Amino acid sequence: MNTTAEVLAPGLILYRHVLDTDWEALCQFADKQSQKEWDSMYTPGTDPLTGEQGYLNRNGYFFPDEGINQMPRHCAYLYDSPDLRVTEMLMALEEAREQCVADYMEHYPVVAQSVWWKIKGHILVYPPGASLGIHADTSTDYKYGVPHPTHQIATRTVISTLTFFNNCVSECWELDGTNYMGGIVRFPYLDVEYTPKTGDLLVFPSNYMGAHEATVVQQGTRYSHVGWYCQGTPNMEVNEFALDPNSASEDEILKTTNVYLTEPLGPAMEKAWAGAARKPRAE
Repeated sequence: MNTTAEVLAPGLILYRHVLDTDWEALCQFADKQSQKEWDSMYTPGTDPLTGEQGYLNRNGYFFPDEGINQMPRHCAYLYDSPDLRVTEMLMALEEAREQCVADYMEHYPVVAQSVWWKIKGHILVYPPGASLGIHADTSTDYKYGVPHPTHQIATRTVISTLTFFNNCVSECWELDGTNYMGGIVRFPYLDVEYTPKTGDLLVFPSNYMGAHEATVVQQGTRYSHVGWYCQGTPNMEVNEFALDPNSASEDEILKTTNVYLTEPLGPAMEKAWAGAARKPRAE
């Protein structure tokens, strides 16, 4: 690994410039892919209760014009791109991410006992005006008395990663078409505010202690990649799935987002797996 770890707060580590790649090309890919996925997700529609004009998603949920424009756009199907160069850059990013997580486990070895599989993640595109409010990655917004969430994969996440594709700047005169203003990451419970830089990667707990937000992007467009490392037996009844690479083709392994780790990521995980193999089974 060609970067060093900077502990910003307990559990929150910054790895600077983890990869030399064509970040601008990844941003261009994200623009096209996010628009494609947005078009397939939302259609113009009317709120059946109020008559307000806006958009309906594939599940029939209504979003007002103003609200939907304040949301980041997702690129979930990253490895469906016919552009081999994009695929190679994403694979290099995945390798760099795993190296950082392996190092993170050396700082916090106990977390290695709670990693079974990974979510490769997706790219988020924040146009001007977009933001993401404070949240924990484990949250499913559950409330007793209402139907259980149909998607509960967030509850499986243990470690979160954030990788930044372009620079955040503080002054208008610094804007050059590739960077942006706003979009700062805040971790309120850790008392940390981080200004994204190209190629930087953050690793932190997925739980409430790692709760974070992205402030409003004022000018320009912000690009980032999010991913997770998880534990627990996936439950298809709540849309949880993880692929076993030992029973899958190379193409399936490449294109599937959630994949079991069949080899430890580093020494801390090797020790954790060795210890698990020695534990006697409960009768």
